[in-house]
Amino acid sequence: MAVINRGELWRRVYACAMGKNAGGTLGAPVEGQPGPHNFDWYPKLQEGGIPNDDLEMQLVWFDAVKRAGWKINSLVLSQAWLTHIGYNWNEYGIAKRNLRWGLQPPLSGAYDNDFFKDCMGSPIRSEIWACLAPASPRIAVRFAFEDAIVDHAGGEGVWGEMFFAALESAAFAMGGYERLDELLDIALAYIPYDCQIHRAVTDTRSWWAELKDWKKVRERIAEKYWHREPTHAPQNIAFTVLGLLASDGDFGRAICTAVNCGQDTDCTGATSGAVMGILLGELPKRWIEPLGEMIATTISWGGLRNFTPPQNVRVLTDQIVEAAAMLLPFYGAPIRISDEPTELKSLPQDWLMPDDGIYELWERNKYPWQCNFELSALNVSVDYRGAPTINPQVQKPLTVWLQNRQPMPMRVQLQWHADSNYCVEPYRQDVVLEPNGIVGVDVSVSAPMSLRQTQTLWLILNILERPNEVAIPVTLIGERKWQIKCPDNGWRVEWVKDSQLPLEEWFGGKPGMIEARIWLHSPNRKQAVIGFPCNARFELSLNGITLLSTHQPDYLVRPGQQGPQSHYARTTLRIGWNELKVKVARGDEPVSAYLILTDPTDLHRHITDVVLTMSPEQ
Repeated sequence: MAVINRGELWRRVYACAMGKNAGGTLGAPVEGQPGPHNFDWYPKLQEGGIPNDDLEMQLVWFDAVKRAGWKINSLVLSQAWLTHIGYNWNEYGIAKRNLRWGLQPPLSGAYDNDFFKDCMGSPIRSEIWACLAPASPRIAVRFAFEDAIVDHAGGEGVWGEMFFAALESAAFAMGGYERLDELLDIALAYIPYDCQIHRAVTDTRSWWAELKDWKKVRERIAEKYWHREPTHAPQNIAFTVLGLLASDGDFGRAICTAVNCGQDTDCTGATSGAVMGILLGELPKRWIEPLGEMIATTISWGGLRNFTPPQNVRVLTDQIVEAAAMLLPFYGAPIRISDEPTELKSLPQDWLMPDDGIYELWERNKYPWQCNFELSALNVSVDYRGAPTINPQVQKPLTVWLQNRQPMPMRVQLQWHADSNYCVEPYRQDVVLEPNGIVGVDVSVSAPMSLRQTQTLWLILNILERPNEVAIPVTLIGERKWQIKCPDNGWRVEWVKDSQLPLEEWFGGKPGMIEARIWLHSPNRKQAVIGFPCNARFELSLNGITLLSTHQPDYLVRPGQQGPQSHYARTTLRIGWNELKVKVARGDEPVSAYLILTDPTDLHRHITDVVLTMSPEQ
């Protein structure tokens, strides 16, 4: 069996954490600025570095899986999100809202998240999985996948975290920076060749080989992959890889190049610093001594909650190395951590490359509308056949897949439990499963006109002559009941699946004016922020009072939890019904808009108890 020397592993994990902090501190002051920049030193310096979600979320994940007995899956991480993560930026807030509504991963990361699922929120969380599974990218990538689908399912963000986890885990098996090209080959093998990140990294390597000038390569990346959203993953991962390629093994050059490319600079600097830390095993004192070994977090203002971080980076490194020594054999790695000298020549020849299990992960990310449950006797998958939404006018189809885990036949009765106003057909069904066989069962769900914001159905599986097990939750989100005013026929109802208004569909791609309204039913009087990010001329009113009126045709339409006063207004929702009206004017260009509701008193947490699925006339 192969061996990783404990002391060597400790040094590389320590350098990974210190490099992460250094790169993030370098880039944090200019986060979101397009660049290019010209930094060769920290623009802002403080002991412990600048707090960064890139690092502190990984502290939470490490604590969560430790408390869960080292179960590393999306459900464990989902609980940690809701217990410990206070901030609600972008995809974080959308995923947390979905979890609070009852959606499980990957639905939590896929539903109503088309804009942010391709962003950097998950690629920046890869290092913990690589450090827990050093020189074992097959294992690290599976951990990273479970993490990423919580808030990026179906998007490039998942490929980004898988790519970095593979790169960083395999780096523990390499002798140093001179094998970077080999590492990039390995990491690319873990993501589909046709995804944007694979193409962006491949192009970046080719341009670097041709030009050997980071500014010129940055121009090429910007020409092909630039996105107005600063956190869009393909461009930023290309910048990170460019920093590694241009460094020639110099840590400071790596993080400065990545940050100087612009955009999501705290993330690109942090990840390039972490990778260099693993490869080099020791970082220049010039860069790390000013930061010290304390771990800066956002606990002081509630970014992290109900959480005590490790005392310092040394304590964290001790804990990670101890955990890795246990996890490697537990997950079947042919490696042990020992005081003996490192010896990796006895690793299976293909150990660093993906096995056939990678295709399962690819398929799960390409189709993120299926939730899996592992019971003692059966594996159960609920296929939502698309977005997990329902309205009273259309039956919602579902498919339940049952896989027999036993080498003998089973007779299974499926029985649904739901609110009396919901109808599931067939309500009860018997199936026979052959040994190790798979059967799919189709059902349809009908919802009442008094549609709830969320509704959880329960599937009970009774297996003949077997103990009863837990019920399977199937959560459906009520579609939003918009009403559109027609010149001749008054108001008509339009059911909308998520927070994005289908304006182009309503306008038919033609200039004109649309008046729309939606009723918000609040259980109590509350403060709220109403956001209407939109690139058309619009006016928005609540209960007859105009809150927003503007026209910014170049506005970047994104469903962020907060934004400028021109598109976000603080107001008060009264108890019961609140009428929200918008008038939108379309010119010759396509228009887009979202409706966002957040709580201004709790870090703009998305409001989940206001109902948008009914109107007073019901």
